[in-house]
Amino acid sequence: MRFKIWLPLLLGALVTACGGNVRLTQQEISPVYKASEFAYAGAGRDLRVVVAGNPFGGDQAEFDSAVTGYMQGNHWGQPTNFTTTPGETARENYHVVMLFNPPKTFTGMKLCREKPADLPTEARDAGVVLFAAFCRRNESLTEIKGYIKASGGLTDPNFGDLVAAVTQGLFPPRRRFDDNHGCRRWIRCR
Repeated sequence: MRFKIWLPLLLGALVTACGGNVRLTQQEISPVYKASEFAYAGAGRDLRVVVAGNPFGGDQAEFDSAVTGYMQGNHWGQPTNFTTTPGETARENYHVVMLFNPPKTFTGMKLCREKPADLPTEARDAGVVLFAAFCRRNESLTEIKGYIKASGGLTDPNFGDLVAAVTQGLFPPRRRFDDNHGCRRWIRCR
């Protein structure tokens, strides 16, 4: 069972308050996720990113580069190089999936299980949806979905804000209820 965390809604409100139009609609964190595992997977090294879909059309390599560029530095902890072409420093069991404009019925657990070429996308009249997951092999450790109503393309600040906000929400520094050795704050722990 996964815990739903509402922190992204707060992050989305903060991004909106700062002039953007990003809306974070869901975040799920697996009970097995640990911030230390993200540090193990990415701290001071490459972390492979799979980018699926391109809401603007055009050159996919240019789009992939823009997406990973907006991801850089938008996480807690030590520097991580998000890249679609990882080098030998990458840990092969870990990757991130960034799926743009998935079908409305597409579930998060498929993000890590599907082959990148099989990840479905659909055209939208307006707006951009980004569904992302941090994966260990074919298991999703965290998932988050974000949305912007409109975007002028790769250089639009709203598009950059979307990718940055989703990246921040994808790697929380702790799971919910990790304070007080796993005890919920509103429950007296002994």
